[in-house]
Amino acid sequence: MIVREVMTTNLVTVTPDDTLSHAVSLFRQHQFHHLPVVRAASKPAGTPSTQRRTRDSLPILEGLLTSSDIDLAVAVETESSSDALRRPWQERRVAEVMQRATMRVTPTTSVAAAAQILVERGLNYLPVVEYEDAEPTGEPAEPETRAFLAGLLTRSDLLLALARALGAYEPGMDLTVELPGGDLAPLAGLLLMAKDLHIQVRSILAAPLKGNVPRVATVRLGTINPAPLLVRLHEAGIHYIFADPFVEGR
Repeated sequence: MIVREVMTTNLVTVTPDDTLSHAVSLFRQHQFHHLPVVRAASKPAGTPSTQRRTRDSLPILEGLLTSSDIDLAVAVETESSSDALRRPWQERRVAEVMQRATMRVTPTTSVAAAAQILVERGLNYLPVVEYEDAEPTGEPAEPETRAFLAGLLTRSDLLLALARALGAYEPGMDLTVELPGGDLAPLAGLLLMAKDLHIQVRSILAAPLKGNVPRVATVRLGTINPAPLLVRLHEAGIHYIFADPFVEGR
C-alpha cells in the first residue's frame, strides 16, 4: 500500500502573505491544528499549454503553519517591550512565523515507511509532495527543486487505512488461529477450507510477533455464518478463537 491510496487531498491552505488573523479563522472553522503554506505554481515561460505537466497545476509547498506557531506569536507580542515588535500579532504574515516542511513523503512512498517516520519523529502529519524535475530517489531534494503539494498524510489517515485493510467496514467476522512456533500450516489449512466452503477472505494479519515469529494469524472472513468452517477446523485439530467470546475451539 502506498501513500497515494490513503492520503488526504481535499486540503485547506494558506499563503505566505496571508495574515495570522486569517489563519486563526481557518483553524477555528475547520478545527485544524496545522495548515500547509503554499503559493501558486507559475507556468514556465514558452511552455505550450499542451505540454504543461499535471503537477504544475498543484500549489508549491512553502512550509507549514501550526496552532503552536500562532500561540508563540501571541506570547512574543505580549512579553515584548520593544515598540518594533508591538505590531498586533493578527497583522503579522504567515511567512514570518511558519515552519519549513523538512520532513516530506511522496505519493509513492510506502505507507509502512511513512508510518515509521510519523512514529519515530513524533509527528501527527506529513506533507505529500511531487518534485519538479525528477522522480524521487530517496536523497534530499536540492534547494532549488520545487515541491508540489499533492496531499497530507495524517495519523488518522493511517488508522482509517488500517481499519479498511482489516475489513472493518465490510460485513463479516474475525477468526484467530494459533501458529505454534511460527508454523503456517494451520493458516494454510484454514484458507483451503474457506475456499472449499466458498467463504471470502477479506484480510489476513499475522501478529503479534515473538522473536520475529508470528504466534497467531487473524483472518477476516466475509461471512456471518462460520459454523461449517468451525466444524472443519475442530475436526482438523486446528486451534482457533472465534470473535464471539462464547464460541471457542480448543
